[in-house]
Amino acid sequence: MRNKILFLVIVLLVCPNMLLTAVAQEKVFANYFDIPVNSPEGTEVIGRIHLERNKDVLTSPIPAGYHFEILKQADGLFNLETRYDLSKRIMGVLTVAKGQSTGSAPSNHRLTIALKDGDKQLKKFNINVKVVKETLWSLFNRRYTPKTLENKRLYGRIKYSDDEVAAKIDELKNNGWKFAGLEKCYQGRPQDYVAKFDPTNDHLPTGTIEYDWEKVVNQIGGLGYSYATSKIYGPKGNPEKRKELRETLYQAILTYTNSVPVEGNEVMVDGRPIGNCTGDGFGMLQAHKMAGMQTPTHQWTLTDPLVVPVLHLMPELLKGMRNQDETCLKVHNALIRYLQIFFAEIENRRAIDNPDGRWGELQDTIYSSGAWADANLGHRSRTMLALPIIWADYNRPLTYVQYWYSDFYHDQPFKGFSYSPGWSPHGIVADVSRWMTKYNIVAHKYIQSGFQPDGTVSHHIANATDAAMVAYGFEWLTDCNNGYSYFRNTKFKIGDKYYQFQLDRLLNVYPKLFYKQRMDFLVAGRSFLDDMHRFTTKTYIQAVNSMLNAQNKGSKLNGVEELKDVCKQLKNNTFEYSGTDAYWVNEYLVHRRGENETPFYASLKLKSERTVGAEDFSKKVRRSWHMGYGILQVKVKGDEYSDKVIRNLDWHALPGLTEEWRTDPLPAKGGAQASLPGLNKISGVLADGKAGMGIYHHLPKETYSSATAFKSYHFIEDKIIALGSDIARLRPGQGNEITTFIDQTALNSPLTWCAGEEIQTVEPGQSVNLTQEIKDVCWLHQGSKGYVILPVKQLSLQIKSGKEINITDRTIADKKPNFIIAVSHGVQPGQNRDNAYRYIQLPNVSAEEMPERVEALLKDLEFTMQDGAAHAVYSDTDKTWQYAFFKPGSISVGKTTVTSNDVAQIMLRDNGAEWVLSVNNPMPDGQKQTLTFSTSAKLPAGTYTYQTKGVYPLEGETVTVTSEGKGSKVTVELPDSRDAAKYNYQSDLYAATPIIVNIPKK
Repeated sequence: MRNKILFLVIVLLVCPNMLLTAVAQEKVFANYFDIPVNSPEGTEVIGRIHLERNKDVLTSPIPAGYHFEILKQADGLFNLETRYDLSKRIMGVLTVAKGQSTGSAPSNHRLTIALKDGDKQLKKFNINVKVVKETLWSLFNRRYTPKTLENKRLYGRIKYSDDEVAAKIDELKNNGWKFAGLEKCYQGRPQDYVAKFDPTNDHLPTGTIEYDWEKVVNQIGGLGYSYATSKIYGPKGNPEKRKELRETLYQAILTYTNSVPVEGNEVMVDGRPIGNCTGDGFGMLQAHKMAGMQTPTHQWTLTDPLVVPVLHLMPELLKGMRNQDETCLKVHNALIRYLQIFFAEIENRRAIDNPDGRWGELQDTIYSSGAWADANLGHRSRTMLALPIIWADYNRPLTYVQYWYSDFYHDQPFKGFSYSPGWSPHGIVADVSRWMTKYNIVAHKYIQSGFQPDGTVSHHIANATDAAMVAYGFEWLTDCNNGYSYFRNTKFKIGDKYYQFQLDRLLNVYPKLFYKQRMDFLVAGRSFLDDMHRFTTKTYIQAVNSMLNAQNKGSKLNGVEELKDVCKQLKNNTFEYSGTDAYWVNEYLVHRRGENETPFYASLKLKSERTVGAEDFSKKVRRSWHMGYGILQVKVKGDEYSDKVIRNLDWHALPGLTEEWRTDPLPAKGGAQASLPGLNKISGVLADGKAGMGIYHHLPKETYSSATAFKSYHFIEDKIIALGSDIARLRPGQGNEITTFIDQTALNSPLTWCAGEEIQTVEPGQSVNLTQEIKDVCWLHQGSKGYVILPVKQLSLQIKSGKEINITDRTIADKKPNFIIAVSHGVQPGQNRDNAYRYIQLPNVSAEEMPERVEALLKDLEFTMQDGAAHAVYSDTDKTWQYAFFKPGSISVGKTTVTSNDVAQIMLRDNGAEWVLSVNNPMPDGQKQTLTFSTSAKLPAGTYTYQTKGVYPLEGETVTVTSEGKGSKVTVELPDSRDAAKYNYQSDLYAATPIIVNIPKK
């Protein structure tokens, strides 16, 4: 009692306005009510009347005179009673009046209700009670509860045998309804645990109380699964055994949930309550080092496992509550209390003025979408969709945690501001429906979770923007379908625009990353080692069907038939796409053919100070460390980099990488993004739909990597070209040779190579470690791919296969070793071997064709490289010029000189009737306003407008061409911060968009 009085005094000192609650400001929650047809007298209407002030009953009790009255109803069908729940929250409860029945036909009944304080009327409002054949509660229960058994998270991932259930029942009965070995956590004293924190990774287990709580809820979940499915304890089992388990679950839930501190005054620190809000008994533990970071920021780990047991208990629980069963009333009240921790946030995520906060500066509602604006909404939705069923009351708010309410902020910094802008809890069904519209969160700047304008999606942004197109991102895009289906064809249905957002990405983004029924592992995020074939043929198609099946009657979505066709083609392995697309925010490019050509797929993933590569959550063996460092893959058959192949990789030797060929384990510590963004500002991709290029300054920030380099990549029809210059040692490393890796894939057919006159072969199953110095053209071939190396000076060709490959993670390897093709630049590049490289990959070529293709390439292609300054490539066959400027300067190729005043990528194609000019800024900062360059090519003068690229192209700026001597000067207006509103406040992200204009020759 002393603690509660102290808590009340402190809260009133901190928030004196609670003493001044104005009667006129009472907010009533009375949004929806229904009751089944043929309900007799005494039947309660589903949906009670609530007041917003119920959230503050601990510090501002409901005045004794408050009550609800019916002022007007046409037929006298209902009575209204004022009740209080066990936490002293006021409610208006409607029941069918004596001698009345709701009748056999659906109907609608309008009532006028008053909230009074004694005889004084405080508020008058109207409600509608629907008499229905099926209540919303019944509909939600029917749609959601059976599905919960399909998700192991919702029953704690535990399935007990019937004998184990019997033993657990005895264990609980004989131990005060506590699980053996976990008694300590029931004492509600988190301060009694000894915490162990890892300063390098705050998400690792800390040995604090929440880990024991998780063990408890998981075991309750396992018992709940048996209650739902067991042949003995389940719905069709032994009634006495089932009742025994039910009563055990009631007591286990009651004992556990009542033991977890929820209110701030339930945990004391130095004699004071740990916090002053509901939920602080849990949410503030992390700030005081009584809990780790993982569970308090992933609250669903303590609520999900209760979903199956509670939802399957609900019919009997509600029956008991209607009969005023004391245990059932206590269990329900305890669940409502406990589930407030689901909305409790840790202290440092509550600040609304912190630009570096998890969801940005919350008060800047232009650039931040508010709390919980990340991919974890998919995780949160599992519990969230259970709550309307558990509350069994449409108008009880989703949470009582005060800082989710707009009145907590007192109209500061602006009127109506709230933790999640535009929303304040006001009734659980409407609340959950609203949260189902919060999946479509766009990012507004780098290092922010959200859907990017280029089509990629980012979630974890601790260090920089990531590309999470499978794990996290795909769930963020599609987990909403459960909610869409839940509310389908109800008053609370989700609008078409939210479906369309998902459909546009399912149709226009993902299929371009599917090749031969496999998703591109380079942008799969933490799922890079997963089965990408299964993702494409199962997960993706199931998500499409789920979305289409969740449509409301009368929905009008664009692209439905095209999306169905894509799914059909994916199933039949007939899907093809031809195009070159730049996903510029995440510095990723795809160049592929197949619609009318022999198929192939190439992709490039870069990183910079703005972006990172794939996360790696392995705690023992790091694999994805180098993903993003200019990784270039080429696929023909489609399985060249399947999960089975990359499990056998030496992850130090990814295709396209230039780095020291180290042999020690990649660093395992430091968290999932320990490989960090780069120190480089220059990194970008450019594509015009047919050709593309990438520019990349390799400059690692983490200290394991040892090299630096200036690299460019050029995609011209079936010629995938890689150039590198000014390669140097950045750090001592192991002192091994710095190497450029051309490819690493499965040796499932002969590897043929020719350096000089002799053609040699490495057979599948053969283990080799070959090294040969090369100064002239060298070619290799394996499978359906050819490789042409064009040394500028001396390099060392290196080929490894079989047992000679240093497989990074032998615990997942399948003893089918790969092969590696690489060129070495020596321990100190530029001393004994060249500090530059040029190579070309050719899809769909045979070994026999290679000599002829090499000869043709030498005639077709021209290269120029200036160390640390610029690269240029020209294809005479395709009349394509590509220029990569690492700094302002001038460079010539194909009899055409370009002089750039800026860091830039510039591409020019001669289409016969017109020039296609493409430009982008690979060093975007959101402030730069123009790129300017001159070219010796004579381009028709004029001002040309462009559209941005991406999912929803926007009207861009202009490209102005003027005559300059015998050539032309080009001024490109960039999206910048002056145009923020025009670009939906995403101008920072559009700053690197590919800019493409078609310039007619006449």
